[in-house]
Amino acid sequence: MANDRSRVELESDFAAVARVAMRGTSQAAAPTTLLHIGDEHLVVLSGHGDRPETVRQIDLGAARIARDYFHHEPPTPGEIERAIDFAEDEIMRLGKLAGVTATLFGTGPALRPWGLLSGPMMTIEIVEQWFQRLASASLGQPNALQGLPSGPEAAATLLVLREFMHHQGYTCAVIGDGLVAPEPSK
Repeated sequence: MANDRSRVELESDFAAVARVAMRGTSQAAAPTTLLHIGDEHLVVLSGHGDRPETVRQIDLGAARIARDYFHHEPPTPGEIERAIDFAEDEIMRLGKLAGVTATLFGTGPALRPWGLLSGPMMTIEIVEQWFQRLASASLGQPNALQGLPSGPEAAATLLVLREFMHHQGYTCAVIGDGLVAPEPSK
């Protein structure tokens, strides 16, 4: 699974995004949440400081959703609805995370095309707009997807991101692989 990262790699990513979060606040240890959407799993790391206090994994990866639910391109309304039901059930297994007081960061290959499209800050409103375009395409308006990342895995990533942000109460996310690049030496 090319897009599923090891726990050690994700903890390293968490430390890097926590440093970014701490630069943006006067709080010494701002709450941070890292979202990783892999091929087969979604992993969420949360905590204060540069070490996660919790690491949770659920069976909600982009390739899994695309393979198990999206049999057409674009997916049909029924396929989207079944994928939403599955995603909601899985996300509910996480319980309530740090919520809106934490900064949500997302990194990795599945989110990369969406981050390139939005820029480093992605609001729930833009995610909803993109999702409405996916829904329009599923209803027979294929041009609605023009300019958006294409393919079933991109659609699955968007669906998972939307459901995660909505059900966990995040209004925005900082997306980008550059967040976890090593800091320059002084």
